[in-house]
Amino acid sequence: MNSKMPRSARSALTEAIRSRYRASSGKAKRQILDEFIAATGYHEKSAIRVLNASPTKARRTRRKSPLYDEAARAALIVLWEASDRVCSKRLKALVPMLLAALERNGHLRLNEDIRSKVVSMSAATIDRLLQAPRNATRLRKMPRAMPEPRRRIRIRTFADWHEPPPGSVEMDLVAHCGPINRGSFVYSLVLTDIASGRTEAAPIVVRDGALVVETLERIRTSLPFTRRPPAFSSGLN
Repeated sequence: MNSKMPRSARSALTEAIRSRYRASSGKAKRQILDEFIAATGYHEKSAIRVLNASPTKARRTRRKSPLYDEAARAALIVLWEASDRVCSKRLKALVPMLLAALERNGHLRLNEDIRSKVVSMSAATIDRLLQAPRNATRLRKMPRAMPEPRRRIRIRTFADWHEPPPGSVEMDLVAHCGPINRGSFVYSLVLTDIASGRTEAAPIVVRDGALVVETLERIRTSLPFTRRPPAFSSGLN
């Protein structure tokens, strides 16, 4: 087929002459076919197949009304806020108990239709309905400034080490403060040799750079191998 006729125009022409072509015979039918081929650029066999095909029925698309209306979504948002914005899977399990408690204490009143819709929501539906309020309440994290030591010292993870020799160590300063980082507490300076897994730990009474260096030198004298200063990474902040 070699024709610059738009597809929509070609379809309209086909629908217009199909009934006349099928009702004709002999020379009249041949003339209609030749004119159709000249106008559309169809190959003869393709043109005959198109003209003999049944007329296309216009598809009627019926818009499906949403199952969950704004009232059900609003009730879901109330439950989500009351649950401290838990994830959808946990909210799905909490909805029956949470809904009963809110209704019992007069914080929420739903008719039976809305109530049944909220209880029957799947976790995926809850995710979809809460997408907008989640995006609206999501706080944008401010970029954290990297301390000067971290900019100057290359930090390696376990996967970055490729068969290091003994003496390539990682060290970290662990605070023994429990859940409250306030007041005075003891730290532990922990060194781990990457090759052997040997770990050494020493207490530090206060967080002080001079004490860290002093403790590090004390640990170094007890190691059975020579520490390799250029090769270790630090977790100190």
